Amino acid sequence: MKNESENNQPSRESIAASLEKFKKNHGLADDGVKKSVAPTAINLPTAPPKTNFNKQEFERTMSQETDPDLMMSFEIVQLPSKGRFYSHGISEVNVEYMTSRDEDLLTTPSLIDSGNVITMLLKRKIKTAGIVVDDLLDGDRNAIILFLRTSSYGSDYTVQVSDPRTGIPFTTKVDLLKLQYKEPEEQPDEFGHFKVMLPMRKKEAVIRLLTSGDDNILQKKADAFKEAYNSELSDYSTMKLKSHIISIGGNTDRSYIDKFVDVMPALDAYTIRRKILTVSPDVDMAYEFMAKDGYKFKANLSVGIDFFFPST
Repeated sequence: MKNESENNQPSRESIAASLEKFKKNHGLADDGVKKSVAPTAINLPTAPPKTNFNKQEFERTMSQETDPDLMMSFEIVQLPSKGRFYSHGISEVNVEYMTSRDEDLLTTPSLIDSGNVITMLLKRKIKTAGIVVDDLLDGDRNAIILFLRTSSYGSDYTVQVSDPRTGIPFTTKVDLLKLQYKEPEEQPDEFGHFKVMLPMRKKEAVIRLLTSGDDNILQKKADAFKEAYNSELSDYSTMKLKSHIISIGGNTDRSYIDKFVDVMPALDAYTIRRKILTVSPDVDMAYEFMAKDGYKFKANLSVGIDFFFPST
């Protein structure tokens, strides 16, 4: 039987338990040797990979890209149509100035013979997104061509014109910068169409303006027909008139329109062509000339194949 003093003594751990606790607290193995602790991995900075970077070459390239003398520049050209006839409604375009490399294009015989040299030039120089050269009206195309000519070779252009009093031609210089856009006498409807009353047949014709692409297709078709039939005459003018017409007296059937135009009185045909001329946005080529004796008169300025090749 235990006495009271024994009951007040704290309980003692076994020797094995005490030894186990000691080893745990001091990180000892069963053989009494301290456990090895794996070192913590330290990510040391590594040397940057070797490159072929050339500081001088970089500085030279950057100076070229920022040197205004080595950069292409452009000008904004307002379109005579003001974008009214296009679904995109673009009324002005960015046009790059011509360079010496563009002159190589203008002197390429194959492009000159094909008649596509100016179209190719416009495709290279127009920088506004959404503009398709073949979808441009002739008047808008003419405005861009005029800008390219005056900005590249100056505004002076040597032409031959006839004195209306005598019919005798003389050579003179014109200032292309004096040419202005003409203001159409009438605006199109929401579809880009116009109406005209035919004086002889007493029918109303609905007409549209053609794009430069339309005109190019008609010209090629007319040339093909002329060659195929070995004809001296070209049907281009009549084919173009048919393409302008959307309907006659409300009839939109193409077969009917073609037959109608084939037998159309000359006055009706003239009326349609006159209407097309007055509503087409374009550069006004009417110019005031002066004869050698000071006599002034107005005549349409004719542009020749030398427009982009002024005499030096």
